[in-house]
Amino acid sequence: METKKNMKLAMIIILVAATMSSLGQLAWKFGADATTTNLKYGLFILGFVLAGLGMVFLMIAFRFGEVSILQPMMSIGFALSIVFGFLFLDEPITTTKIIGTFFIIAGSALLGYEGGRGDE
Repeated sequence: METKKNMKLAMIIILVAATMSSLGQLAWKFGADATTTNLKYGLFILGFVLAGLGMVFLMIAFRFGEVSILQPMMSIGFALSIVFGFLFLDEPITTTKIIGTFFIIAGSALLGYEGGRGDE
């Protein structure tokens, strides 16, 4: 039971890690497009901080769960990047992106299901 509880905690932490990493990449994109030097460097630094926090959360998650399940779940960050690109950068969401995102989420859900079962 304790393993199951820890794995659920690890999966929540992985979702936080993927979100932080995606937000860091979004900050880098805004920094690359910034027109003033101070804003550009500020956004780059913010991106490094967010991405760094994502890696810290990833390492914390590894403490509670299996790497073989948690590391592939970081791919949820790709799906988040598509959503963030649509919301903040006016990037289109195409049929191909939807299909790809479906496979990413389905794969992560399968891994999460496997991790939630524990050692039965």
